[in-house]
Amino acid sequence: MTTGGLHLLSGLAIASFIRNEKYKKAKWGLIWGSIFPDIDLFLSIIAFLVTQDFEQADFLHRSFTHGFFAMGLVLIVGLIVSRTNESRKWLFMFTISFVFGMLTHTFYDLLDGYVAILAPFSFERYSITGFDFHTALGDTYMKVWNAWDAMSDSIFFLVLWFWSNRKLDIPNEKPFGKKLFIFSLIFIGYFGIMMVIAFTAISVDMHFVLVYLVWGPLSLPLSSIIAHIKMKETIQNFSFLDILKSE
Repeated sequence: MTTGGLHLLSGLAIASFIRNEKYKKAKWGLIWGSIFPDIDLFLSIIAFLVTQDFEQADFLHRSFTHGFFAMGLVLIVGLIVSRTNESRKWLFMFTISFVFGMLTHTFYDLLDGYVAILAPFSFERYSITGFDFHTALGDTYMKVWNAWDAMSDSIFFLVLWFWSNRKLDIPNEKPFGKKLFIFSLIFIGYFGIMMVIAFTAISVDMHFVLVYLVWGPLSLPLSSIIAHIKMKETIQNFSFLDILKSE
């Protein structure tokens, strides 16, 4: 399964090829859009807390925000708002790239699992490969993967921290970049322990709860919303193509 961190890294990689300064907002939109569909995990977590039913919680994931209807809705609303005021014209390019990011996210998910791409009109799930990690692989693998999935957001946070400290022209974002660095160390430590525990007799369900007990309220808001707002300039300046260049 494609992890949240890999979705974000894919967004960063694609955005790195946008070299024109006037398209910085497009980079920001593409990277944010590449993780946005997973915002439905907020609903999954709430559903589990209310019902204690894993199946119902899982049903909400890879549905509404992963579907073509959601992409179309975001596109229409964004384009309309961009025409309401001269100061909002930047939303035109941002919205198009944001939706493209959403599309890449759904494409990756279709490669490694099933997605309700027609939600909310139909919740039948489709897959490009027909491969389902949940049933094809054993319990130990699923526990290890859950821990790695949660930990992978830290890669994105560390990239933003590194870049905000490397680029001297965005000092206003360095303090939050340092906070992301601290959070990354905490997440790597905790989810690393969860990865070790995965090889014990702990059940998949209990392991899932222990992982998402930390990831849900802490890492998910950071990776899907907060970091994109607080580190906007860092994201717009970032490029893998420049990462090895000297200062």
